[in-house]
Amino acid sequence: MVLVSLLGDFDSYILPLYFEHKSDLSLHVLVHDRTVRDQQKARRIERGLTAIRRKYGLKHDLESIEIDEDHLGTIQALAERLLTLSPAEQLFLNVSDGLANVGIVLSQALLKRGSTLLIYDRYDNQVNHLTDGDMVKKPLRNNMGVEDHIIAKGYALSDYKTPKELAGRKEDVLAITKNFALFQKLRKIIMRGKKPDDPKFEPLVEILHKMGKATRKGRALDLNYILGELFEEYVYHLVSELGFDDVICGAKVHFETIDDIAIQNEFDLLMIKNNHLHVIECKFRDRVDGEYLIYKYDALLDRLDRDGRVMIVNVASTEPKAAKKRGRMRRNFERGTLYRAQLNNILIYYEPTLEPGRLKQMIRRFFEV
Repeated sequence: MVLVSLLGDFDSYILPLYFEHKSDLSLHVLVHDRTVRDQQKARRIERGLTAIRRKYGLKHDLESIEIDEDHLGTIQALAERLLTLSPAEQLFLNVSDGLANVGIVLSQALLKRGSTLLIYDRYDNQVNHLTDGDMVKKPLRNNMGVEDHIIAKGYALSDYKTPKELAGRKEDVLAITKNFALFQKLRKIIMRGKKPDDPKFEPLVEILHKMGKATRKGRALDLNYILGELFEEYVYHLVSELGFDDVICGAKVHFETIDDIAIQNEFDLLMIKNNHLHVIECKFRDRVDGEYLIYKYDALLDRLDRDGRVMIVNVASTEPKAAKKRGRMRRNFERGTLYRAQLNNILIYYEPTLEPGRLKQMIRRFFEV
């Protein structure tokens, strides 16, 4: 099987179909326009596809072909070149994304010779197989995991917490957060460097001590974990029950290295469902810059997955109750910020404490799991 991928605006049209058929290929052909922007994108995708081949020990070749999408003769020459690479009946052309004129010319030249056109629906995660006289819709069988999605885009997952590591702390994390309001109070005492003298905190302090995160007296040994990472891990365990294809906690994604400086970002939770990568940002603090977070994740979605979604979970216990009663938007996420989030496919959970049932319901509805 020879897969021909036309690279247009969205690499999410190419990568799921490549991943679906990667083990069946003798050759993968990446076709792109000659503009500088498309050349840069093609180099990034080539880098990612090479990394995927290396990861899975795949033997097929990768060939990149540059064309002028506005020149009929160039497209016709592409059709003839493809026929020198493979018999027509073994050519499968992914014409899902952009380059409509290229897809039309290729279909006229190759359909009647026995080739198949693939049209991927990135919303339903299904693909139409179009032959001369027939069209059949098929679901994808091999969805990408989080790491495969990142690698295939030409990036690298440089660090994350392993499932074994998270499972080893799960029982303790769930025990500490069972009474979330009590954990919030203990957290504030520890954050201020004070000793938690109240007997009601003793069971939580005992668990933190057993985990190696605090002394027997409740002094922090790992302040970052108590103030933020434990909350992230709690949300991870909650999200892992909801039917995503893959969930990763505490991830670092390396995008590029420019002048020896690594361009990377950290993500609390990365989840993938039906080949779409999503993000949850966990903020267990009273003051955050909501508008900055909206701009930040709107930009990162362009890098990760333009069809992905972001949820920001901010538990802020000092929010004035009077402001809520008056119906005013609260200080971390004001009315305009919330509207901007909605416009950019970003959902905000902003409450004085955590309500697991409500959070899970919001996640299910928003991410469609």
